Amino acid sequence: MSLVGTGVAPSAAPIGPSQVRTSAGAAAYRTLLPWLDELVRLWELYLLYGGFPRAVAAAASGQPVPGDFVDDLFNVIAGDAFSNSRLGVAAEMALLERLWTGMAAPANLANIGKDLGVSEPTVARHVEYLHDAHLLWRCPQRQETGWLPRERAQDKIYAIDPLVARLAHLRNSARIDIDQTVLTEMQIGAAIRRSILASNPGAGHDDFLFYVRTPARKEIDFVSSSLAGATVEGKYCEDGGWTGEAATVNASEWAGVLCTRNVLDLDSNPAWAVPAGLLAFALDT
Repeated sequence: MSLVGTGVAPSAAPIGPSQVRTSAGAAAYRTLLPWLDELVRLWELYLLYGGFPRAVAAAASGQPVPGDFVDDLFNVIAGDAFSNSRLGVAAEMALLERLWTGMAAPANLANIGKDLGVSEPTVARHVEYLHDAHLLWRCPQRQETGWLPRERAQDKIYAIDPLVARLAHLRNSARIDIDQTVLTEMQIGAAIRRSILASNPGAGHDDFLFYVRTPARKEIDFVSSSLAGATVEGKYCEDGGWTGEAATVNASEWAGVLCTRNVLDLDSNPAWAVPAGLLAFALDT
């Protein structure tokens, strides 16, 4: 924020992951409310530019993401992560496009392979390449009886940075760009992960952040023992539309925090609406 923000930076005590839906969390969100417009602007800038230093420098100067940096990022994936791929470049870009546009849902590797005309093992192999290169992170489904992944369930798969998610589009504008709601879900999840690891570095030795599937087969985005009974959902809606989005979490055992674009509502029960930029600033600074 110090690089691309304008005016005086917000001053609010950071919160831990266990405080996202507590009185301490509410106090932090209210303290940040005067900076809402700026935090929304910066959040959306982040969704376009990501956090790589060269991209941040371009954002700070009001310039597009440098084309040569996009090429460098492509070369990291195509030349390094996919060095043993045996797919052509166009097929690799199609695979990235398909993976990242589907981030809001559990990844069905068989269906992805069928859509692209490749085998499920080929898709799985490329997912592993990206994971091993620290270019994606997985969010498994939580089992019903404890804080462990459900066996044989599909993971959600997220890119580690907005530019990685947008790479196929940035290389070829005919390819689909990633919706702000999907990018918000991805980056709020990443912020939660960083916050949990900052407060408990040992959490990284095993799975610690999950999604939940309800009996009605709806997904609740992020739950963790570190969130202390809360769930965080990346909806990115405006105005009063968030209350309809809250129906799934309101029918669950979880106390919901829905990440909106610009709506702060801490009086509704059981779910709260908190702008994504406010939550990310409070949780991840």
